[in-house]
Amino acid sequence: MKSKEFKKKTMKNHIITRLKSIDNMSVWMYYINNRRYKMRDVKEPEIRRAEIMDAAMILFMEKGYTNTTTQDIVDKVNISRGLLYYHFKNKEDILYCLIEQYSDRLLKDIYIIAYDEDKTAIEKIRSFIDVTIISSENISAEGTVLQRTVDLKENQYMIDKLSHKLVEKLTIYFEKIINQGITEKVFSVKYPLETAEFLMTAYVFASNNISIRYLKKEPVNNYLNAFKVMLEQNLNTKKLFSN
Repeated sequence: MKSKEFKKKTMKNHIITRLKSIDNMSVWMYYINNRRYKMRDVKEPEIRRAEIMDAAMILFMEKGYTNTTTQDIVDKVNISRGLLYYHFKNKEDILYCLIEQYSDRLLKDIYIIAYDEDKTAIEKIRSFIDVTIISSENISAEGTVLQRTVDLKENQYMIDKLSHKLVEKLTIYFEKIINQGITEKVFSVKYPLETAEFLMTAYVFASNNISIRYLKKEPVNNYLNAFKVMLEQNLNTKKLFSN
């Protein structure tokens, strides 16, 4: 009898010692809740992360971000809380990854435009405007929910964080378009890199304001027209938006 109790106590102490050696709370929770699950969860981490993000997006659309809990997400995917925390820090982390994923799709579209060998520089800038401006034609239900969610006061820091990434990438693509325009003799720009960075910084923050006003059913044409004027002035051309 004593031997069995001694073994149980020894095993318990061993588990506690192992747990205390794990500093990261997410990994700790994963270890506690998923010792059995680890053996049968054969899905790749990328697939599991995608499942969690998809489930969260559906719940944000159905219940709203504020009313969705991590337990709701856990139940939707049918996993343990520990496994969710293994992949994401919290609900805010899932939201950020969703916004980043949405932004990455946009960046891919702009990359294709910038490196399209069949388009002129002017055609590329027009295409750039078309794919980036929020309108009834290109806004999705997911995009609407994400925009409204990041506009919440507690989530606005995400916009600042993502904006730096967007400006960095867009500057590279836009500089390429500007240099093409210089080669084609339709733009006259002394500092292509700096001009691209200046324009993209203004555009990213202006676009967020446009998105907010559009969702509030407020007029946005003046924002777009002002940016078009800024483009033509900085690129020294009158051909961008003339018929």
